[in-house]
Amino acid sequence: MPEAPTSNIGSSYYNNNECRSFNIKVSTGMTRLSGVDSAAPFLGQLCSEVYIVNKTGQTLELYDRADAWGNAEAIAASRAFVLDDNDSVTLMGLTNVNQVSAKTTSSSGYIYYRTHYFSSNPIR
Repeated sequence: MPEAPTSNIGSSYYNNNECRSFNIKVSTGMTRLSGVDSAAPFLGQLCSEVYIVNKTGQTLELYDRADAWGNAEAIAASRAFVLDDNDSVTLMGLTNVNQVSAKTTSSSGYIYYRTHYFSSNPIR
């Protein structure tokens, strides 16, 4: 019987379920959440959901459309998920954290987020 893999390296059967923690400073301009970069091309971090904590000291607006940049419909006020200071939310149904953008209502502050990636391991 073959040995079970002990790492994800060199294995065709490995655990894709990964979680990572990040923080980012957001302001009144739209900020795309990222896991591996802070500037274009915003490769992000694979995830199926993201847990976000607002510590900006003010209301935070979240947008979950990957095409929010440059798309007036995607960033309309009616599309915003409004999160009060010190509140948290989990956004599900994602493929990458860079599908989520955020902005504050008056000044800059930090948000904290944790990406969760769950796969149907070993079915791929």
